[in-house]
Amino acid sequence: MEASCCTDPNLHKGSVGRSIDVTTFKNYEELVCAIECMFGLDGLLNDTKGSGWKLVYVDYESDVLLVGDDPW
Repeated sequence: MEASCCTDPNLHKGSVGRSIDVTTFKNYEELVCAIECMFGLDGLLNDTKGSGWKLVYVDYESDVLLVGDDPW
């Protein structure tokens, strides 16, 4: 199965969603920064003090995985 280059990030428990082309980013850090800005979560996705936010994705097998667990 061919991997998709676009994804639709959504804010859980909210009606906010956007579509982004992940090929425009060089690494996970750039992707996380863009998503934080997109949803007004500046710094919360990389908060070492435990903000409670986790960035996850659903793969083609419908498994939920943490962003960064797989190599970019």
